[in-house]
Amino acid sequence: MNNLQKEALITVSAIYRLLIASILSSVGYAVFFNIHRTEFIGDSIFPTINVVIGTALLIYFHGAPSKRISRVIHFYIIQFLLTFVPTSLIHTWAAWNDQLTLIERFPPITGIFIATLAIGLIMLPKHYKKYIVLVWAIVALPLISYLLMNPEELHTDRGHELLGILGPACILLYIMAPYQKNVKSHLDRVANDLKRSKQEADRDFLTDINNRRGLQNKLRELQPNDDICVFLIDVDHFKRVNDTFGHDIGDRVLIEIASRLRTVYPERHFLTRWGGEEFMITLINPKSDRIQTIAERFQTILSHSPYQHVGTVTVSLGVSSLSNHKDFETIVQQADNAMYEAKHNGRNQVALFSPKQSTES
Repeated sequence: MNNLQKEALITVSAIYRLLIASILSSVGYAVFFNIHRTEFIGDSIFPTINVVIGTALLIYFHGAPSKRISRVIHFYIIQFLLTFVPTSLIHTWAAWNDQLTLIERFPPITGIFIATLAIGLIMLPKHYKKYIVLVWAIVALPLISYLLMNPEELHTDRGHELLGILGPACILLYIMAPYQKNVKSHLDRVANDLKRSKQEADRDFLTDINNRRGLQNKLRELQPNDDICVFLIDVDHFKRVNDTFGHDIGDRVLIEIASRLRTVYPERHFLTRWGGEEFMITLINPKSDRIQTIAERFQTILSHSPYQHVGTVTVSLGVSSLSNHKDFETIVQQADNAMYEAKHNGRNQVALFSPKQSTES
């Protein structure tokens, strides 16, 4: 899974939580204001409308989350506007016209307003920030202006609360949100670096296939009833290659062998540099009647075509029995015995494990 896919999954999860939290909050407000009615009918109507819209939006989003992220965000911003802007402007306008005392009648929406602002600034893509700021300006500026023009309401606990939350607190939130995103980005980079380091620790640095540790981690991912068959490969007379052509050419031969190994078997298997000039192929749930044919194909691909700067290089290949992966050490020993048999019989060939080899070893 790449970083874009991970970011999409995180965004989908955040939108789910945002929608559910908004619906539950609106349900709470709708129930409260329908039980304790005020003279402003909007106090009970707007939360009820939000419950309906939020539920419809959640159902729509659930149909295809990854494909509807952008559209749902746009709808949510519209709902955000409808939730806070009318209520705030109606109360502020009524207060300006001496129809109510703002600090007594302004609904308790500042908490959810700030929470929604925070979630929007943190979770929404950067190009949506202007809409968050616009909503804040429409809601906060008229209200703050009213309070500053009416000191008798400003200098009360409720007046101080409204001014502090909608003024300095919102500005501080807007300033700090980008730093929070930078911290998140830094943590994501650290997590990716750790993951990459782990992957590198599981790979052979020369051939870029599994090392022994990497193979062990792969084996842990297998199902309990998975069977495996191991091919153990040894490059014949590899010391002669190093002595004749040098270790750099010897390394190129090993790289070419690993490259050829990747092209042979299309079904599930693990490639491993077992050590030095030894390679291991671990077949997962192969058909037992095809194992010898597969092994001979590997041996042919590795031995019958010349290598650059060196010419012909041959390999000896030992084949274990097909057994459950939990018996890995026994399976490896079988493959090792079979490979020894191939070398003993003249090299450049495939040898299958037989119980007789265990007795002789």
